[in-house]
Amino acid sequence: MTWNCYRVTLEARSPIHIGYGARLGVVSRTRYYILAKHIWAALTNVFAKSIMDRYDGRIYEDVGNSLKENMRFSYFYIRSGKDLLAPRYDISEGLKYGNMSVEAFEQRFISSYVSTALEKSLKSAEEGSLHEVEFIKPIESGKPVAFEGYFFTNDKEVRIAPSKSIDLEDLKGLEMRVGGERIYGFGKATITNITENKTFFNSEIDLRDQPTLKIEKDILFQVYAHTYTETDNLIKEIVGDFEPLVGREWHKERGAGQEICCADICYTPGTQIKVRQPTELKITESGLWKLLPS
Repeated sequence: MTWNCYRVTLEARSPIHIGYGARLGVVSRTRYYILAKHIWAALTNVFAKSIMDRYDGRIYEDVGNSLKENMRFSYFYIRSGKDLLAPRYDISEGLKYGNMSVEAFEQRFISSYVSTALEKSLKSAEEGSLHEVEFIKPIESGKPVAFEGYFFTNDKEVRIAPSKSIDLEDLKGLEMRVGGERIYGFGKATITNITENKTFFNSEIDLRDQPTLKIEKDILFQVYAHTYTETDNLIKEIVGDFEPLVGREWHKERGAGQEICCADICYTPGTQIKVRQPTELKITESGLWKLLPS
């Protein structure tokens, strides 16, 4: 089976909040990029609603499983002109976004929204209700903020249900909702460009069987997604960081987000690794990356 690779551009139409860890006081922090699972969830929502006559939670589950079987997704990072502002750990300067320092990136692209509930009887703020939400700005320098990433499909037309298929190139103009705080209007994004591509984050990719990258021995290689550390015996050197990645999954009885999956210890996006032997890197159905001996 041969896969197809598409480079995709998303433009923000409202603030984007990608929840990150526990609250810091009253602040709900955001990641500075969109995870693959958020793209999968957003498309699952859009496609399920497009074929649903009336609400049926099983349709969301069926469409989501079909997308996991027939597609793979990368993480999406802010594109500013010619620069992709993906995290990158510099051996002397630490974490950067593209060539920008963390502080410069935050100043340009990150803001927050503060709200509180009101106690009507006292006509004052309700105690303990102060809430601040970080978000990625939808507009920067007068232009919509654009994200860039990749879709992979195992056919030119992707089956999303037994009687429904889609052509990826027809998705230009599709609006979806990504991330959290959607009840406050956050998360609107539109696919503005989707083109078939032969490279993946400037690397050659093997599209036979499933999307696979080759990593040569003793060369620093940057990862663009959370990458499992379970094969750390392959690693000779790293410049970066680790993170226990915990997520919420579909629960058959309670619905979306009600199943807490166990933590996977991962290298964070932007980490550079050097392997002891030629290694393959596979993109899993969850969007996480996995290292395997060649």
